[in-house]
Amino acid sequence: METKSLDFLKRLMALPTPSGWESDGMRLAADYLAPTADRLEFDLHGNLHAVLNPDAATRVMIEGHCDEIGLMVQYVDDDGYLYMTAIGGLTVPLLAGERIVIQGRNGPVYGVFGVRPPHLMKPADREKVAPAELMDIAVDIGAASKKEALKLVDLGNPAVVDAGWRPLAGDRVACRGFDNRIGAFVVIEAFRRLAKVKLQVAVHLVLSVQEELGLVGATTAAYEVKPHVGICVDVGFASDYSGNDKKQVGDVKLGQGPILCFGPTYNFKLQQVLERVATQEKITLQRQVRGRGGNTNAWPMRTVRGGAAVALVSIPLRYMHSAVETLSLGDVQDAIKIVSGGVAALPASPDFAPDPIRFKPSRGG
Repeated sequence: METKSLDFLKRLMALPTPSGWESDGMRLAADYLAPTADRLEFDLHGNLHAVLNPDAATRVMIEGHCDEIGLMVQYVDDDGYLYMTAIGGLTVPLLAGERIVIQGRNGPVYGVFGVRPPHLMKPADREKVAPAELMDIAVDIGAASKKEALKLVDLGNPAVVDAGWRPLAGDRVACRGFDNRIGAFVVIEAFRRLAKVKLQVAVHLVLSVQEELGLVGATTAAYEVKPHVGICVDVGFASDYSGNDKKQVGDVKLGQGPILCFGPTYNFKLQQVLERVATQEKITLQRQVRGRGGNTNAWPMRTVRGGAAVALVSIPLRYMHSAVETLSLGDVQDAIKIVSGGVAALPASPDFAPDPIRFKPSRGG
C-alpha cells in the first residue's frame, strides 16, 4: 500500500467516530478527497457525498459507513463514577478492565472500566468479573464527586474504547473500529483511482453515518442519489480462528482475498463484472452466502425508490465489534482493485435486469 494511503488510513483509524459523532472522520476524508472530486458536499445527516462524471446517465453509488460502535454517558453517581449506555452492538463482558476516551466538555476525558482485584473476591465472584449488563460496571475518570465529574463530562457525551493501531505479523493489523472505517477507506481509494480513468458512468461515493443504528445514513443517501448500481463495502466474518463454526459463516480466511457475497439481495450480473475484474487482476475472491441481506447498506441501495442492482464486497475480519478487530492489508488492497476495476468496466447503459432461469423438471413433472 502506498505511503500516502497508509498514512491516511492510520489517521482515520485514530479518530473516534461513534454513530452520531462521525464528523471528525468525515472532515478528514473530505480534505483527502477534495483534489479529485468533481463535486463534494455533506448532507443534513452528515453523510459525505463525492461525485465523478456527474452528468453521465447511469449513477453508480459506492458506499462504506464511517461510524463505529461506542458508548454514551448515561448517569453519574454521587461518588463521581460514570455509567454508560451502548451505541450499537457492544459485547459488554469485553469492557471489564478496558480504557475509554470520552468526548468531554472541553476535550478528551480518559477513564477506565475498573474491576475488583482477585484477592478480594470469593470464588463465586470470580465468575462474574465480566459484567453482563453495562449498568453493572462503572467508569472511573478520577473524579472524587458527582460535581467534579460533571465539570468534565455531561450526560450524553460519546465515548469509545481507547485502543489504537497495532501492527501484527506480516500484513495483519489490529485496531478498534475497522468496522467499518476500513470499508470507507476502500471506497475512498477506489474513488481516487477512478478519478484517473475515463468513465462512462457517474460515480457517487457516499461515506454514510449511523449504520450501526439501523442503516440510517445510507437509506437517506440512497434516496437522494437514486443509484442504478450500488456497491457496498463492509466487513465480513472471518472463520479462521478458534471457536468459529464454518457451517455458520463459511470458510473465510484472512489474506485469501476479499469476500464477494452471494444471495437473493445481490445482482448476479454485477457479481460477474466483479469476478471478471478479479480474474484479470489475479485476485482470489472468497464467497460468503447470505440468505437475507438486510444487515448492511447494500439493502437500502437495493430497496429505496426504484432500487438498484447491488453487490456487497467485504473485508475478512476477526473479532468483530471488539477493540482488537484484525484484518489483512492485502485483502484491503485487493478490495480497492475490485471496486475501482468493476466501476471502470461498466458501460454507459449497463443491463442488470435478471435473465430467466429455467430449471429442468424432475421425472414425472
